[in-house]
Amino acid sequence: MTKQWDSCDLKYMHMLKQSNPPQFCQLTKLVLVNLPNLEHLWGLADLPRIKTLELREMPKLIELLTTTTGLENWEQEDQVQCCFPDLSTLVISDCPRLIVKPYFPDSLKNLTLEGSHGQLLSSGCFFHPRHAAHGHGNESSSSSCIVDVKYPHLTYLKLDRLIGSSSGWEMLRHLTELRTLEISECRDLRYLPESMRSLTCLHYHMLLIDRCNLCVLPEWLGELQSLQDLRFLNLPIITSIAPQSIQRLTCLQVLHIMSCHALQQLPEQLGELCSLRGLHIYDLPGVTCLPESMQRLTSLQWLTLICCDALTQLPEWLGELSALRRFHILGCSGLTSLPQSIQRLTGLEELCIRNCPALVRRCKQGVGEDWHLVSHIPDLKLMD
Repeated sequence: MTKQWDSCDLKYMHMLKQSNPPQFCQLTKLVLVNLPNLEHLWGLADLPRIKTLELREMPKLIELLTTTTGLENWEQEDQVQCCFPDLSTLVISDCPRLIVKPYFPDSLKNLTLEGSHGQLLSSGCFFHPRHAAHGHGNESSSSSCIVDVKYPHLTYLKLDRLIGSSSGWEMLRHLTELRTLEISECRDLRYLPESMRSLTCLHYHMLLIDRCNLCVLPEWLGELQSLQDLRFLNLPIITSIAPQSIQRLTCLQVLHIMSCHALQQLPEQLGELCSLRGLHIYDLPGVTCLPESMQRLTSLQWLTLICCDALTQLPEWLGELSALRRFHILGCSGLTSLPQSIQRLTGLEELCIRNCPALVRRCKQGVGEDWHLVSHIPDLKLMD
């Protein structure tokens, strides 16, 4: 009979090499969840094949050692064994006291920090000592000890619910191969960190900002010219999502604007995003019209309008969007008719209208006043 035990009482975990079954040495993924009393975690060096490590819901866990010993003297680095030579994915979630010592593994490709302390972002614990120069008596600034850092593998970084997130973002400037950056629910973050200006490499593709109390977007946003996917979600106090420089994002293909309730209008600069293929607008109660400049979006293939109650009319220039293939209108109760020009969208393959009672009624097959405007569309979805 198997003895049952409550893992919630576990305070120390030490995996001894001689006691581990042989198959543990081949373990590639380790997930530890809901160990509220665990303070120390030792012996992971005996799991050298680990590629994915997830540490979740361990509020008392103090440290994660990534080498077999400390690294007080970085000049003796060749004497130190890395615990995770193959680690590519690390998730630290709801471990607010956890510190990574002495540094994050160089092999990391995907890093997620959720409900953690913002000091994990500081250069002092983020970077490998071989990237650090002597402090020259100035130990107060961790970023001053970093020289010509290149983090060669990290391509995905998610930062969610960071504690003390108003500072300590210096490391971003060194993530030269980053493809995706997601920043969510960092309530202390009022302005995008200046260190993001360095993320201009050709590999940097997606930026998501969600549930942050941003006051304004910086003009240097336009310097991220390799961006392909930009998402502004649930930003309650921001009044403008497009500085003038946004028109320089000539590689941008997808733009999401969602639940920015203080936003009163969409920017005219939208029309300068010549590569835009997808524009998705959700839950903007203050927006009453679409900017006229949008008619210049001749590469736009997918347009989504969801829960924009103040929007009462679709413009006639909609027919200028010659590349449009998919058009979704959901929960826009103020819209009562379609523009005549929609007939000119001969390439439109899908039109979905849902929870827009007046529009649905007018587009009903054979009997609706606007049926002749949409009868050419192969995939027409009408739902009350």
